[in-house]
Amino acid sequence: MSGDRIALGIIRKAHGVRGEASVESWSDSPERFTEVSSVTLVSPDEATTRDAAIEAVRLHAGRALVKFAGIDAPEEVQLLQNWTVEIPSEDARTLDEDEYFLHDLLGLTLIDAEGTLRGKVTEILETGGGLLLVVEGPKGRFDVPFAAEICTKVDLDAKTIAVNLPEGIEDL
Repeated sequence: MSGDRIALGIIRKAHGVRGEASVESWSDSPERFTEVSSVTLVSPDEATTRDAAIEAVRLHAGRALVKFAGIDAPEEVQLLQNWTVEIPSEDARTLDEDEYFLHDLLGLTLIDAEGTLRGKVTEILETGGGLLLVVEGPKGRFDVPFAAEICTKVDLDAKTIAVNLPEGIEDL
C-alpha cells in the first residue's frame, strides 16, 4: 500500500453475472464503500494500479458488493481477485483517540515494561476473537491479541507498542 493511500478492503471474488465484486471490508463497516465514488485498485504485489469509479454498492452477508465502471463480467472481476481497493489518505475518516488504522500498526516494535524489545508487527489477522498481531521476535514468530490489557499504549510517532505480554506467549 502506498503511503499516500489507505486500503478500504480487498476484492475476494465475483458476485453474480453483471460484474459485481465481493469486497471484504478492512474498514470498521462495509458501508464505507457507499461514501466514496473513485478508488485506486492495487495488485497484490503493488506493481500495478488502476483507477476505478464506483457505480453502485450494496451490502450482502457482511461484504460490500461493488460495481466498478467498465467492469461488466465476472471474468473481469476474477482478474482483480486479491487486489486492494484504496482511497487517498486525506479521504480517510477521522479517528477517535485510541483508534488506529490497521496498516499503521505494521512495523511497530513491541516493548515490555522492562524496556525489552519483544519483536516487530509483521502482519495483522482479523479473527472471530478480535485482532491478532503477528510478531517476529528473537525466538521466532508469535501472535499477540490486540487487546488493551496486553497492548497498553500505541505510540505511532515512536513506532512502538508498550506491551504486558502473558507468560509464555512467545513459546506458543
